[in-house]
Amino acid sequence: MRFNFAADLTLERIEAQTDIDRQVRLARMLFVTLIPGQDAVYALKVNEALSIVADPQLGVGVPEGETPHITAEAIEDGVSRFEKAADILTRDQHWKVGSQMVEALRRSAGAALAAAKTAPEIRAAAAIDWQAVRAFAKN
Repeated sequence: MRFNFAADLTLERIEAQTDIDRQVRLARMLFVTLIPGQDAVYALKVNEALSIVADPQLGVGVPEGETPHITAEAIEDGVSRFEKAADILTRDQHWKVGSQMVEALRRSAGAALAAAKTAPEIRAAAAIDWQAVRAFAKN
């Protein structure tokens, strides 16, 4: 029986890339909800929050109809729209930093995978250490 080592390495690369992609998706889920359209909702909330915090009257001067997401959440949580806006902007900043951390690890794993010449090197490329990302996500 003959083995086609090139084909085996191709399969190893495909499996490693699939594993990297799965790990990245899970790491992102530590910060944001990954359902279709949710990123658009997050963007709307950030825009609403920015308009509230930019108001010299701490959001009082912004009509509630211009901030439907924040208005609803603030009422549900029993806080002011300004407090809810500050919370949303804080979470957005946390996600931005976390996203940079995740992307740095994704790019590093991709570079290691591209440079890998053997099956053990390919598998090692997909062995990403997410400890720092998990710790940051808990903050």
